[in-house]
Amino acid sequence: MSLINPLDIKEEDLPLIVLADNLRSFIAWGIRKHTKGQYVHIMSMHRTGFFASQGWMYKEVPIRTYMEKGYRLKFWKCKNLTTEAREEWLNMIETELKAPWWERKYDIGGIFGQLIFLRFINNPFTRYCSERVAPKIRKFFRIVLRKHPSPSDCNKALTTSPDKAEVLGHYFWDYTRKQ
Repeated sequence: MSLINPLDIKEEDLPLIVLADNLRSFIAWGIRKHTKGQYVHIMSMHRTGFFASQGWMYKEVPIRTYMEKGYRLKFWKCKNLTTEAREEWLNMIETELKAPWWERKYDIGGIFGQLIFLRFINNPFTRYCSERVAPKIRKFFRIVLRKHPSPSDCNKALTTSPDKAEVLGHYFWDYTRKQ
């Protein structure tokens, strides 16, 4: 496992898929238990120092937000990404970030559907984090995902596709604290 400092990631490594977990959060523990996975959030790193993240609103979030005590991050890189595909991916994120607020709001209904294992309960006009990232995984990694995946579903799909995806590195709060 390669430990990295997210602040050291270079522009040429972007874009990346980033999985996140907060080991100190009771809600995160519940999500991990419910999804039988290791991560509770997924986002894209589209420029140095920032994530494009679906919270209550899809917006740019400084990396330092996720460099707090208890957080761990996993950075996935697309193998063999062409320059054209890279630009297309970055443009997709930029377009989504500039969309009107009603197109960037959170899919509360979809989370309720995930909670009761009825994924078809979903607002088709809003998204939660993995619904925001899944189209990019399907398009640029060429990996098949279910219609309404969880962050753990995305991680499993990337893990089982070593010919298409590679881990750039992991971040743990303790790692950068010691430096």
